[in-house]
Amino acid sequence: MIKPWTCLKSTEIFKTSFFRFRRDECELPDGRVMPNYYVMEFPDWVNVVPITDDGRMVLVEQYRHANGKTLLEIPGGSTNPPQNGEPQEDPKKAALRELLEETGYAPDDIRLLGVHAPNPAMQNNRMHTYIATGCKKVDEPDLDPFEDIRTVLMPVPEVIEKVLSGEINHSIVVASLFYALPTLGFHLPEKRP
Repeated sequence: MIKPWTCLKSTEIFKTSFFRFRRDECELPDGRVMPNYYVMEFPDWVNVVPITDDGRMVLVEQYRHANGKTLLEIPGGSTNPPQNGEPQEDPKKAALRELLEETGYAPDDIRLLGVHAPNPAMQNNRMHTYIATGCKKVDEPDLDPFEDIRTVLMPVPEVIEKVLSGEINHSIVVASLFYALPTLGFHLPEKRP
């Protein structure tokens, strides 16, 4: 079994209210020393797979500047980080908040499907994936000042096809949708052409 590394020294390089960037000096189990291992610390994130009573998924379309493309995704975002001695926001509460803020939809029921690591080589946070059923539009979206989001309703089979074709390719969205497949009654085909 591979043993964990020992952190000998950790130095903060940069910090904002959104994330922290640090450099660790680590000793490997065999005594080798990794002098510069870089880690980004983020609050935990949430994704929601929202389903309406008529079997459509509530998606969001938004421009992602880092890769210069407009992407079709599921609603999601960050939990509020710990502040003034308060703990990090409860992921379920954050999921409900993000769904309402980004789409104006609220569910009859929401439950956790799974928790995964968005990029464990460089990040320390987790992604909490929820499925929300009985979603209904209850309000208009309440977007952050620099968010431009369009809500899209799509039948679940069409969403799955867009994942399989590569049209939906945001990796944490794909991972979250993978968690939802059994609940939605879908199974991946044994063979793709």
